[in-house]
Amino acid sequence: MLDVAKNILDVVKSLLGLSEQLKAAERQRRADMADLFEKISDCLAATSGEIRAGGVPYGRCSMLVTYAQTLPGVIDREVGRERAKELGDMLYSAYDVEGLAIRIASSPDREGYLAQIEEASGKFRALADLIRVGL
Repeated sequence: MLDVAKNILDVVKSLLGLSEQLKAAERQRRADMADLFEKISDCLAATSGEIRAGGVPYGRCSMLVTYAQTLPGVIDREVGRERAKELGDMLYSAYDVEGLAIRIASSPDREGYLAQIEEASGKFRALADLIRVGL
């Protein structure tokens, strides 16, 4: 169960580690990266909110799959095709947020999983902001 939340967090931590390379991209590519990172952040925040409210984040899996498939093409020039694919695959492996919601509904570790999703959401948002302005 924890793999879903952990993998998402690992992806954004890896991207933060590559931020200097990402910030070196031309303005339009940075804007595209920032938009994608923002969308991922929004998806994760909504996922956490729905799970906290006792619901299942239906549709969020397909959103994360789409973002995971899009990620390599958005960052490949800056980090290399192989690393970009690896990060996309890692995000793809964490798409099952609906299943996570069902499995953790009554888990005593529920808050830990949600904290990881929320941390990843915040880090994706911060990364989007930094990349957008090139800081």
